[in-house]
Amino acid sequence: MLVTGAPDGGRYIAVSYLLGHIILSIVTSVMGCTTTLELLHRRTSTSGLYNWYLLLTSSIAMGGIGIWSMHFIGNRAVVLGDGDSHIQILYSVPYTGLSFVCPVLILFTAFYAGGASERAGYLRIISGGVLTGTAVFGMHYIGQMGISNYNLDYHVGNFFGSFIIAIIASTAALAIFFRWKATWTDCWWRRVICGVFLAGAVSGMHWTATVGTLYRDYDKSVRPKGQLSRKQTAIICFVFSTIACGILIGCAIAAGGHRRRLRTQAQQVALTCAFFDHAGRIMVTPHALLPSRKVVDRYIGKTFNDDDLSRTHPAFLWAFRASRNWGLVKDVVPFMKSRIESDETLMEHYISKGMASPQDTEMQPDFDGLFKRHFCVAAQELADEVRQPLQDLGMLYDDVLATTTPHSHLSRMMGYSRLRTSKGQVMFTVRKLSKQEASRLAGSGFRFTTIENVTGVLSRRIHVPAATLGVHLKDMRDFAATSRAFEPGIHLVSFVLRPTIRDRFQVLTAKGTGNPLPSSTLPIKRLHTQHLALLAHMEGWTMTACLSWLRSDGARSYKDVGDFPSQLIHAISALHTTLPTDVNSVSKFSSRPLIAPCRGLRNSDSTKTCTLLSFCTVASLDTRVPNPTLLIFTPLRLFRVQQQVNDGVPDSDDFTKELGQDLFYSTIRSNFTGLTPSSPSSPSPFPIHFWTKKKNKKQNRTSKQLTLEPKLLSRGSSISTEPPLTPLGDIIVRREIKVDIARPPEPAAEPDQEPQILETTVVAGRLASINYVDELYNLCYSPGVRLRPDSGLQHGPTV
Repeated sequence: MLVTGAPDGGRYIAVSYLLGHIILSIVTSVMGCTTTLELLHRRTSTSGLYNWYLLLTSSIAMGGIGIWSMHFIGNRAVVLGDGDSHIQILYSVPYTGLSFVCPVLILFTAFYAGGASERAGYLRIISGGVLTGTAVFGMHYIGQMGISNYNLDYHVGNFFGSFIIAIIASTAALAIFFRWKATWTDCWWRRVICGVFLAGAVSGMHWTATVGTLYRDYDKSVRPKGQLSRKQTAIICFVFSTIACGILIGCAIAAGGHRRRLRTQAQQVALTCAFFDHAGRIMVTPHALLPSRKVVDRYIGKTFNDDDLSRTHPAFLWAFRASRNWGLVKDVVPFMKSRIESDETLMEHYISKGMASPQDTEMQPDFDGLFKRHFCVAAQELADEVRQPLQDLGMLYDDVLATTTPHSHLSRMMGYSRLRTSKGQVMFTVRKLSKQEASRLAGSGFRFTTIENVTGVLSRRIHVPAATLGVHLKDMRDFAATSRAFEPGIHLVSFVLRPTIRDRFQVLTAKGTGNPLPSSTLPIKRLHTQHLALLAHMEGWTMTACLSWLRSDGARSYKDVGDFPSQLIHAISALHTTLPTDVNSVSKFSSRPLIAPCRGLRNSDSTKTCTLLSFCTVASLDTRVPNPTLLIFTPLRLFRVQQQVNDGVPDSDDFTKELGQDLFYSTIRSNFTGLTPSSPSSPSPFPIHFWTKKKNKKQNRTSKQLTLEPKLLSRGSSISTEPPLTPLGDIIVRREIKVDIARPPEPAAEPDQEPQILETTVVAGRLASINYVDELYNLCYSPGVRLRPDSGLQHGPTV
């Protein structure tokens, strides 16, 4: 069927369209464009093989499926004349191949121009949109040039209209996509909307141009050599669409697996890493996940009569020290991993023989040791995930976040969430990355963004309230960037203990950066004999009494002290303003200088120390902090371990011995206890112990008695907390024994000026050493000796 109207007096052939192919072309375009955005969403940097791969595949998905396949399926919807197969459109192979390559190259440039930063600028979005629209427009007309058996004419309005549609719609779609990506609100259905919008740009441009295309001068000499039929073209393009659909389904399955794993992880004890770049942005995956590994299903120790792993728990304090000694831990991780695998194999054998049930693993007496092994192995796996050596995994954050098990809306409405609740704990390793490390991690598939952008998304992922998580993430950022040790010099500090019911004693600490205790720094660098004599006169005085005397003639009578009294007045006044009033009235001054580690030069091998002069007191239970942004109460056990592993404190030797004894004890003990599959009475290299509940309770009571029993040591005597290497029937002494080690100091030259003081050590492990925190603790109880009361009479807190 011919119609008139050709410029040379010729006639155009009539055109009609197949609805089925039109719909198939639009679906193909949607599949290609949505796959493109899904791949672009995972791009995290402009460098790295991972990101170049995503850039190339997204260009092929858009150019090859979203545009090229859509174009040829759409053109197969064009029916010329009466539908005779001999007069339908035939294509030139070179132009057809060129029409595939050109849009892929242009889109590669367009997507690269869009960048992978968190916020794409207007110039990048506009340039990317213009290039994308040009690729869509150019591919269509290059493909039309491949029609070999007709001459084509175009309506001017359709020609320019299709170009405008391609540019504006492509720019709008990319602008929405990058905007949602920057604000971390690009969930899957939003990316589908952007994909549909971008496919609308492709389809709108194509059909606007197709409707304005006229076919004339049919060339009978062109033969259909190797040409594909409508069905063959549709099948091939349908295969491409299926590939794109398969990619999307794979992404959806992976996302579903992540969601299921996160729901399960909300009931476990997990180790997560929080890395921050030089700008304070947190590292996450493209889907706002933090790298994480399960440690154990749940902590089942009985130290505090519950199953929670708190920040004052001995197992957590051990892990806190281990995170400062990763270089030592990495050497024993292979042994720990093999030990875990052997224990699991042995347990499976017992279960298969009916000798035990899966619940019996909860009755193992050495769960603290089991937790330590799992913690170290999980840390190594986490380091492998983030492509870092274990020693660069970072230090453990000084708090444990509790999670809650998520429930569906239906279960909440039916009340099931009230019947079954469970919670897990999340521990974080934190570290501040250098620019080179951050760039390398971004190139391997991680993104860096501000804490505010991802707090809400992370809250839903790890099942921690958003308000709580936001506060802790900011604290982690400060924790990773600073060292909580004293600055060099002489500091006047306030050491305030507050008793509590659960966390025993707490100590008032300074929040944020700087010195760990409320303090005021003196301008002098060293204390001389004259200074010490003046300080000794104020022994046991309150802040008010000290200030009054320093302003009196009595302080001026001291010679060769210079401006030292006025310096003390300024320091005490500054300290006085930061503390609660009730604390100031009862804090007593100690003239005994204490030596504490401090921040030194990075390239210095010598241990740096500073001098502390202290006001000490034990506050009441209802003591509150006047300014929570500056001061906070921290558990004494945790604070002591923090200072024990601070920069400049030699903890590696003690930890090496403790780690070695842990491994040695677990190996030696296995030679005396345990069962093997072959012989119930023969020793096993990897024992599994089963307790009945009755025996477990008996062990708990025995362990508590050992823990609460006071130990008073005379000079030269010692107490051994080493576990026995022989079996003790059903009672086995726990490895983590918490004791107070009391040691009288050296006799003072003038007993009436400096009374006898009993030093107490709060231990987090067998080989913990005395530090300045113990000395400050003892000063709170000078001149008397405070022993731990009997467990049957104990009503107050102890250390």
